[in-house]
Amino acid sequence: MKLFVVFLVAAVAPAFAQLAQIGPADPHYCDNVEHVKPNLALSRTTQLSGRVIDASGAPFENSIVELRLFVSESRQTPVKKVTTDGAGYFDLATVSKGQYRLLASPTRVFSQAEKLDCEARNPCTLLITLYPSPTDQPGMLCPVK
Repeated sequence: MKLFVVFLVAAVAPAFAQLAQIGPADPHYCDNVEHVKPNLALSRTTQLSGRVIDASGAPFENSIVELRLFVSESRQTPVKKVTTDGAGYFDLATVSKGQYRLLASPTRVFSQAEKLDCEARNPCTLLITLYPSPTDQPGMLCPVK
C-alpha cells in the first residue's frame, strides 16, 4: 500500500488598501477653474415656467430644475427646486425680480444654459435646449453651480 501525501500551499498576498480622493485637494479649486455668471435676469416679478429638451428634441423627464439667486461667482442661494414632468415641462410659479442662476440639469453631463431671456414676457415660458458637456474640462469634478 502506497501512501501519497499532498501538501496544498495557498499563496495569499497581503491585503493592501488605498484611500482614493475623489475631487481636487484644494478646497478653492472649483472657484478658481469655473467662473459662473447669472444666466437669467428678471427686471420684475414674473411667472416662470418652461421646458427642458436635449439637442434631438427629447424631453428631460423627471429631471430637477433649480433656481438660485445669484450673489457672487462662488455663492448662489437656492430659491426653488422643481421636477420636470414626462414631457420636460416645469413651473417655478412666481419669481421676484433679480439676477438668477437657473440650472436645467442637476449634473455636469449637460452644459447649463448661458443666457435665458424673459425680459419682454410675463408670464415667461422658456425653451431650454441642453447639450452634452465635454468631459475633459477642469471643472468636471466640481459640484454644479
